[in-house]
Amino acid sequence: MLNYVLLRDIQKKESESAAVVRLEPAFYEDAAKLIADRKQAALDSGSILAIKEYENARKIVAAIQMKREEKIVLMAVRGERDSPSLTRDEAGLLGELADRIASSRARVSDIWNNGREAGSAPSTRKVRILKDIEAYSGIDKAVYGPFRTGEERILPMSEADWLLKSRLAELL
Repeated sequence: MLNYVLLRDIQKKESESAAVVRLEPAFYEDAAKLIADRKQAALDSGSILAIKEYENARKIVAAIQMKREEKIVLMAVRGERDSPSLTRDEAGLLGELADRIASSRARVSDIWNNGREAGSAPSTRKVRILKDIEAYSGIDKAVYGPFRTGEERILPMSEADWLLKSRLAELL
């Protein structure tokens, strides 16, 4: 059960570590319950100490979230797509950010490599993954994946075409 002391410990670990600290999958739900309980205790007691503890709990959770978001953005920039330390919502955020960055990089790469003008035909395709795929090195030497069944990804045209032809993905 999440309590104020444990919350402070998580904040300390998150601040001291370059990697994302492993959290329980329901961390944010547990944190919301803790904050609601602290708020109710502050309202019931009217105690300045209880009010301060409620306000501090809110600030600590916000600080943890912000630090984790910074780390998730850096993971996405590095091309990472998964981490067992993330909550489900954070994993979704990482996937979305990684897709957007990969798509942007593919567009810029096509402009430089093919002399294309901005605004011409798209160089990416959005696909839905039909089977689990381990990480692999693509034609462009970039690492793609791992992908899980049902995920939607925006990929460079060459990678999307390969997955479509292999019946590992479907076009969206």
